[in-house]
Amino acid sequence: MREITATIDIAASPDRVWDALTDFSRYADWNPMFTGGSGTLTAGSPLALRMPIGKIPMTFKTLVLAADPGRLLRWRGRLIGPAIFEAVHEFVLTPRGEGTRLLQRETLVGGLVPLASPMIDTYEKQVVRLNEALRDRCQTPS
Repeated sequence: MREITATIDIAASPDRVWDALTDFSRYADWNPMFTGGSGTLTAGSPLALRMPIGKIPMTFKTLVLAADPGRLLRWRGRLIGPAIFEAVHEFVLTPRGEGTRLLQRETLVGGLVPLASPMIDTYEKQVVRLNEALRDRCQTPS
C-alpha cells in the first residue's frame, strides 16, 4: 500500500472550491493532472477522467464512492481488481476561517504498486500541483 497526501489552504469558500473542482468541462483551463472528465457525481455512478500520460491522453474509468457538495469527493479506479491495482482518490474540503483547507489523498493498493514506484513519485508531484492550481483558480476573481 502507498498513500499520497497533499494539503493546501485556499482563500475561498468550500462551495467555490467544490464548484471549480467538479466543473470537469473547465479542467483543461487550469488542471495540471486531469484535462477533462464526465459523469454524474452520485455515489455508485461511473466517472471518466482524462489524464495526459506523457504525450498520450488516456481516459480512466472510475466509480464515484462519495460526493457530498462542498465537503467530499471520492472515487475508485481499478486495473483488473484490488489485488492487481486499485486507487481510491479523495478531496476533503474543510471550512477554515473565511476559506477552505483542501486535503487531497490517494491510497494505492495491489501488486503493481511497488513496480510502479517511479511513476507514482511523478504522480505525487502532480497531486501537489493540482492543489496549487485549484487554489490559484479559486482565489482569482471571476
